[in-house]
Amino acid sequence: MEPGNSIRRATVEDAQAIAHLSTSLGYASDVLVMAQRLSVISASDADLIIVATDAIGATVGWLQAHAATIIESGFRVEITGLIIAPEERRRGMGRALVAEAEQWARSIGAEAVVVRSNVQRPESHVFYPALGFSVTKTQKVYRKPINAAAQGSE
Repeated sequence: MEPGNSIRRATVEDAQAIAHLSTSLGYASDVLVMAQRLSVISASDADLIIVATDAIGATVGWLQAHAATIIESGFRVEITGLIIAPEERRRGMGRALVAEAEQWARSIGAEAVVVRSNVQRPESHVFYPALGFSVTKTQKVYRKPINAAAQGSE
């Protein structure tokens, strides 16, 4: 990571930047909805949400991770989202965010860190193996909205 850049816990004040970054990958987000989600996630001991900031303090990336005990695979942390601003990629911020998530996973006693990556994101299929992750399976993801508010979410 470049000098002056840093990683910190996300706050509700990061909602606009996180929403903007999410939109850059096709996940349209309303700032108020994002602020509500950040509030819930930040209050959860099973979740980590961190941001990468540049030398002037602007949020240029984020990572969310969730800890869970899965009956067939044990206690693990899953990276559920990672986005770096396109103009900031390949400068070590993604690597630093993942390292922070791995440290959190170790601190809570997780057995592994897992990440899923859309087949439409070829850059991530180079990035994660370079960090020591290996492909363990391929799968399809199915979704069924159960209320009107969930209709437009992924």
